[in-house]
Amino acid sequence: MEPIYILGAGPAGLAAAYTLTKQGQSVVVVERDGQVGGLAKSIEYQGFILDYGPHRFYTKIAPVLQLWDEVLGDEQVTVNRLTRIYYGGKYFSYPLKAKQVLSALGLIESLRIVLSYLSVRLFPKPQTNNFAEWVENKFGKRLSEIFFEGYTEKLWGIPCTEISPDWAAQRIKGLSLSKAIKNAILGNDGKVKNLIDQFQFPRLGSGQLYEKIADYLQQHQQPILLNTEVIQVHHHNSQVTHITLKNRITKKENTVACGGLISSIPLTHLVQQLQSSPPEKVIDAAKSLKFRNTILVYLIVEGGNIFPDNWLYINDPRVQVGRVTNFANWSPEMLANTEQTPLCCEYWCNFGDDLWQCPEDELRILAEKDLRKIGLLKNQAVSDGFILRLPRTYPIYAGNYQAALSEIQGYLQTFQNLQLVGRYGAFKYNNQDHSLLMGIFAAENVLTPGKHNLWNVNSDSEYVEEASAETATTAATNTRLSRRRQTLKTLREFGQTRW
Repeated sequence: MEPIYILGAGPAGLAAAYTLTKQGQSVVVVERDGQVGGLAKSIEYQGFILDYGPHRFYTKIAPVLQLWDEVLGDEQVTVNRLTRIYYGGKYFSYPLKAKQVLSALGLIESLRIVLSYLSVRLFPKPQTNNFAEWVENKFGKRLSEIFFEGYTEKLWGIPCTEISPDWAAQRIKGLSLSKAIKNAILGNDGKVKNLIDQFQFPRLGSGQLYEKIADYLQQHQQPILLNTEVIQVHHHNSQVTHITLKNRITKKENTVACGGLISSIPLTHLVQQLQSSPPEKVIDAAKSLKFRNTILVYLIVEGGNIFPDNWLYINDPRVQVGRVTNFANWSPEMLANTEQTPLCCEYWCNFGDDLWQCPEDELRILAEKDLRKIGLLKNQAVSDGFILRLPRTYPIYAGNYQAALSEIQGYLQTFQNLQLVGRYGAFKYNNQDHSLLMGIFAAENVLTPGKHNLWNVNSDSEYVEEASAETATTAATNTRLSRRRQTLKTLREFGQTRW
């Protein structure tokens, strides 16, 4: 029996490979990069372990909890969560807390918020057609303008009126403002949900989970082909039969037989790599789907206790930075020392934008200026830094994307042994746990065809930011770790991969 080929060694792909390996199924993982982990990988710089921005480990999903616990075991720490929005020179907890918001904004602004909220409660829109209308219908126009509009347009680069309401429904968890105000005034009686204030995290960064899965696969003789990309997918009678792979270092190409294909590479790429080509309307639909790019600017700041948050959302039109992660406030074993603080500044742009083409030195200067302008950095010196450019990090829910995605789905679902998973592969704005779940479900579909509908994952309009006190949401309780800090594994050389 031919192995299942898995395209992409990010959360979804590795979850599928891990689940199939546990069941004795032969798999081959194909990864274009030189390291596993996808957008959740960790890198090492000057002794610091750094992630691609913030990747907290929090979920209510039982299979994901089980996977984390099995793979990481006691290699976890409990992180106290503090996430805030910077707006108008002040900091607001996220998700928003009504008492704090109304107190910080003052009487007049608070009155405007409450009145605009009461207005939409009395006269709600029966249907919302875009992000702006969805948020206004949920929180009122004034709160929407303050906390959602500017930041969202910075992230996507288009007006809120052009963004689908689907994105809001998935990403903005709905403690209603009325309930939040009631809780702020009367207190929480324990029967309602609480915003989570802790989460589990691998002690050596988010990528440790995926490095450990990769180790498990190699221990079971399951090949991981790094620096390798798929350039053609061959099919016959509604079955994927072969794929052509290319080693990005040696340029060698090889066509191999496969028993099935689980793809987490960009959906837009997969469609164009099918041989024979799909119908023209499917190709046009794929070309119409767009992704937003991310630039990560890492700064090494001299000094500690810069700010207490795990990460901050920057809702300030004076600066271009959108989110700042402080790795000093995650696992202490990610730090080379306590005299320096590694920060990650996130910028979003499109291909061809001035920002995307901006030289590295200028991006570092921009990030430092932005942080000083909003007061996150004062007299602290920035001693070093580097840049990562990440293409296609966010699927854009805008325009006719739903119709285009439906067209592609309808065609690809005719393939009996092809499954699409992950943020890239399914064009879904997944959290990490959603992508892991898609991978697990895809593996179970190989063993029991038709068991799960992958398109339903992360389609319940629920972005989990709260939990009942009795609900288990992390894979393990905090364990005091006394082990010596270990260096991350170096990138696997191409010579270690197996065809």
